[in-house]
Amino acid sequence: MSRVKEQDKKKKRSQGRHDPFIGSKSVEGLDPRNFDDFLTERDVTMVMFYDANDPQCEWSKKHFLKVGCFNYIADINCYCFGFTLKEAEMCAQEGVVSLPTFKLFVKNRLVDTYTRPKEMTFHTIKKYIENMPVIPDPPPCARPCEKEKNVCFSKKS
Repeated sequence: MSRVKEQDKKKKRSQGRHDPFIGSKSVEGLDPRNFDDFLTERDVTMVMFYDANDPQCEWSKKHFLKVGCFNYIADINCYCFGFTLKEAEMCAQEGVVSLPTFKLFVKNRLVDTYTRPKEMTFHTIKKYIENMPVIPDPPPCARPCEKEKNVCFSKKS
């Protein structure tokens, strides 16, 4: 398969769907198929785990929606009719025990979890995202690497 086709496939897999609960094109709806790819492609991402029928999640929605214009935002519906058990299983795997839960990721690595939604206002979420340091990618090797071992050959070999 050509490199272009592989990239197109990866891009389609990692593209989320626009979540109907938030109702904004700037907030990606995640599921088990695109979760890792979406987080890997972005330096910093805030993810809200929610239940559309929960009043506390409804309150948090307005703040999360305001932050959505920064393009660092995604959400996962943990308990809603019409969604598969896979989303609920994914929420359990992520350690979500109360809703809404906010998780901040840097390069697909969990940095922090917030479970006090009344503290997660627009300004708080924005501050967390803007002040999060970006973890740089490792520099490329000067010589070819053994990809399986991820080790570079030294120049003296």
